[in-house]
Amino acid sequence: MSRIDCWSVSNSLIPNPSKSQAVNFSMRHERNLNTIFGSHNACTIGDSLINTVSRVNYLGVTFSSDFSWSSHVLLVSKKVCRLTYYIKRLRAPGITRQLLLQFFNSCILPIILYCSPLFFPGLLRKDLSVLRRVLKAVSKMCGESFEAIINMVVDRHLKSCKLLAGVALSDTNHLLHSYLSPCISSGRTRRKCIKIHARKQKYKSSIIPYLANILCEEQDVRVSLVNNLHS
Repeated sequence: MSRIDCWSVSNSLIPNPSKSQAVNFSMRHERNLNTIFGSHNACTIGDSLINTVSRVNYLGVTFSSDFSWSSHVLLVSKKVCRLTYYIKRLRAPGITRQLLLQFFNSCILPIILYCSPLFFPGLLRKDLSVLRRVLKAVSKMCGESFEAIINMVVDRHLKSCKLLAGVALSDTNHLLHSYLSPCISSGRTRRKCIKIHARKQKYKSSIIPYLANILCEEQDVRVSLVNNLHS
């Protein structure tokens, strides 16, 4: 922080500590963070303390200090629930089911799936349960089957993942290129890429192994995601 403070002062950019937040990211559970970072919690800019928080919103995504996505999923579900009001209003004049589904595709799906390649791999059972309740409510209001709504969500999500993977594979300077390039090879190299081993379970549920599995075994990932959202 002292380096940031010196750089800011030398470039005539004085940071405002009252509008700044510090997050101690760790793989451990949130209740253990005070013990782990006991001597590092007091972040300062100059002589002013920075407020330490357990989560922060950046570019529309809520990042929690323990790398969980429950806070982000809850925020997304609240946004979707507010939009269901407009579905009720659209149903009043007798709008057709196709137009209701178009509203779902245009206004609700982008909210649910915003940055989905980042947080979908790490969703817990309770997070999937929250999404399931929201999707069931939307399916009833739109007059569409729950299975059809799930398929729409999964199809759009996998499309976004493949687009991201395609960008990474086409750019040799991309941060993910070296991790995903073995997926387009064949034989032993490709099989090894599917089984990415790590000590931490949360890394196994992160974006790199997830995209690798989609590139190598898309159908298996699709079936697993549909089953998790359905039950």
